[in-house]
Amino acid sequence: MKKINKNILLLGLVFLGIVIGHFMSNPNFSTFFNVLFSSNILWIFLCLIFLFILFNVSGIILGKRAGKELKNRDKLFHSLVKNSDTVYLMCDSASRQIIYMTQNIEEVLGIKENEYEKDIDPNHQIIVDIFNAPIVKNELDSWDGKEEFVSQMISYRNPSYQHTRWIKIKIYPFQEKNIQYHVILISDVTKEHDQQHLLVTQASDIKSREQQLNQITATSYDVEMDINITTGDFRLRNLKPENAYFGSERKGNFESEMKDIIKNYVLLKDQQQVEDVLSKEALQKLAEKKQLEPISVQYRLEKEENLWLESSAFFTISKGEVHVTILTKNVTEDAEYMRRQNALLQKTLKEAKKANDAKSSFLAVMSHEIRTPMNAIIGLSESVLSEELPKNVREDIESINSASNNLLDIIDGLLDIKELENGTLKLEEKEYSVAKLFKDLSTITKERIGKKNIQFQLDIAQNLPTKLFGDSGKIRQVLLNILENAVQYTEEGSISVSATFKKERSTALLSISVKDTGMGMTEEELKDIFGEKEESLTKGRGLTIAKQLISLLNGELTAESEVGKGSIFTFSFRQKILDENEIGDFSIHKIQKKTVNTFKAPECSVLIVDDNKLNLKVAMRLLAPYEVNVVGVESGQACIDLIQKEEKFDLVLLDQMMPGMDGITTLHELRKIKGFSTPVIVLTADALVGVREKYLEAGFEDYLSKPIDVNELNTLLKKYLQK
Repeated sequence: MKKINKNILLLGLVFLGIVIGHFMSNPNFSTFFNVLFSSNILWIFLCLIFLFILFNVSGIILGKRAGKELKNRDKLFHSLVKNSDTVYLMCDSASRQIIYMTQNIEEVLGIKENEYEKDIDPNHQIIVDIFNAPIVKNELDSWDGKEEFVSQMISYRNPSYQHTRWIKIKIYPFQEKNIQYHVILISDVTKEHDQQHLLVTQASDIKSREQQLNQITATSYDVEMDINITTGDFRLRNLKPENAYFGSERKGNFESEMKDIIKNYVLLKDQQQVEDVLSKEALQKLAEKKQLEPISVQYRLEKEENLWLESSAFFTISKGEVHVTILTKNVTEDAEYMRRQNALLQKTLKEAKKANDAKSSFLAVMSHEIRTPMNAIIGLSESVLSEELPKNVREDIESINSASNNLLDIIDGLLDIKELENGTLKLEEKEYSVAKLFKDLSTITKERIGKKNIQFQLDIAQNLPTKLFGDSGKIRQVLLNILENAVQYTEEGSISVSATFKKERSTALLSISVKDTGMGMTEEELKDIFGEKEESLTKGRGLTIAKQLISLLNGELTAESEVGKGSIFTFSFRQKILDENEIGDFSIHKIQKKTVNTFKAPECSVLIVDDNKLNLKVAMRLLAPYEVNVVGVESGQACIDLIQKEEKFDLVLLDQMMPGMDGITTLHELRKIKGFSTPVIVLTADALVGVREKYLEAGFEDYLSKPIDVNELNTLLKKYLQK
């Protein structure tokens, strides 16, 4: 307002000056008022008024903008200061009166709002308290008031605040006109104090540990080498003077000193391995690759071959330089112990391998000895079942056939154990009859129930496919394992098997459940249903083999049980559908001879070599539908004699396990006969994993296992006989 009044007065004086000047230069005007109201003077006056208004309005607008900008900057400043760990204030140096203070003292010093009244200076007393602290007061008394003042860290604790704050004070003096001011910064340095305190504590800790480490090193090791890989500096210290393996203490260049030590002190045959580990080049490579884990090497001394040393290299990085500490100690006793242990281990491994080989040999022989008669029993029983038989005779032969297949599964199960141990167990997938699978399960389970008061029931969905493709032997083994447990832990009541399926494109998702009214299991026992704990196995519930078979079949087994009421096991798995015709009424199902799409080859001749007459009979009976000319001999030598007489055959089926001359030996002798090029197929009861490859490498064209599967036989005959 004062500024506007001054402008008005100035404007009036200017206007009056213009009028007087104009009057003096124009004497023709009769009076002063004529000059005042002349058009020129009036126009000038109006212009001056416009300029006056424009000047003052723009000044007001600019003033408001400047005020708003200052206000915004002030808000921004306070916002920044609010989150700062520093209080800023300005005071008169003489009166100590605070002129300005930021409003973040609550956060910096831990003061709560209700600790002071809002209508008085809220922070003045706090500042007085801080500046009256003895350490600050003493420093201020000796301060010259001209240089920058920085206090040490001092502790401050408000009576109502539970934690001590550490603060630092800075004072910057300046003078404006005749008044001297102080800008004071009060900073919260609690974190900095804590970090310094932690560093001091850690440094003390590290020093203590370093002393302990040095004591341990001096006790445990005999020689210490300190190397700076970056500079190449080397120093050797004998921690135990009586064990100066590498001579007196020395300093020098690492590369040359280490070469000298290896050449003059390390046994010649061990020098290279020490060089590979402890040379400058080897350590530099590890450092460059950041492979800083400790490394060790054991070796002997040139003058004491029975003395074993171990040198261990430890890496550290300090100020960008790689340091290595090589510590050496006597490990003669340890090395001797390890040699004895290694020798014992090698002996044990040899014995274990020998025992394992003996087991494999036993399994191979047992497989052959049992599968060979099984070939006759299964082959003849299936052949007889294709004929018209009285009901009681058919039932007996069906039982014989089922029991034979069960015995074969037991043998395969023993072989599976061997293959599981070796990790070589594989699926043997082929076509199988669904009805026959459940017929076998029924027959075997009834035999196991025996005289127990247990009712056995089958509930097989009639819409199940007739034929599936998969490993029926392993599926049957899993189900028989579950049924065996059901029979073992059920004294009376019932055991039932139910089967359903869901079609998924060309596959069937089968779900087979075994329910019993036995003793049942607790939740803990259910969790360990596949466990290998001894108590689990002794109770008969260890299904470890079944677990691996289920995994191999990509199946799933679930279990429900209640103590005293029984259990339900459900086995689910997928199989490829080969025949979608429904199985129908299972109770009237009959086991039929396997049917294959045979062909006629009367112009072909087949030689069968087998020392077992019954197996010769089975083979001839299986070949009868093809109308081929079949000749059978009982030894390898008889086979060779027949070929040497220039008898011509289109195919030879040669048994492997024969007395005198086995199948492989016979094959090698046949290959020596000039002009012999007949395909030879090995006929063997050896069904271990890998035997097929073994026989093919021996020179056989193909492999056929016993008992002979009619489908596999048909495939081979088509391959070698069908024109």
